[in-house]
Amino acid sequence: MPHRRCFALLAAVTCLNAWAGPAQAPTPHELYTARCVAALDVNANELAAQVKAGKAELKPLLLARLRAGGAFVGASFLQGERDESRARKLLHQAEEAQKALPKAELAARQLQFAREGEKILADADVVSRSVVKRLAERRMKKLLEG
Repeated sequence: MPHRRCFALLAAVTCLNAWAGPAQAPTPHELYTARCVAALDVNANELAAQVKAGKAELKPLLLARLRAGGAFVGASFLQGERDESRARKLLHQAEEAQKALPKAELAARQLQFAREGEKILADADVVSRSVVKRLAERRMKKLLEG
């Protein structure tokens, strides 16, 4: 009798998997967002380390980078990309891929993505801008305290 329950459970899981279909490949937008957020995150971590080392004048730049990264995340969320575990996986893959980039190329990407993020934020509605700004401020506080 326990074997029948196991078989029934296995059959149900198989049917659910077949119904759900195979995992879909990431969209170009998801991949691009992951690359942007990964590059800006590395930049933010570097800036936070410098601020903690005494370069307080970099604090506004750090906040701007955090806002830019948050703008990409917020825009993706509003476009319906709400699978956090999928997003984290893509972000991890992007972080690993960018480790192979020359420093100059990574720096150029970071600047480009920061400008794009600032534009996304500037084009966003007031509520979205407010949310992104508040989250960026909280993240900066965590980075500088940790």
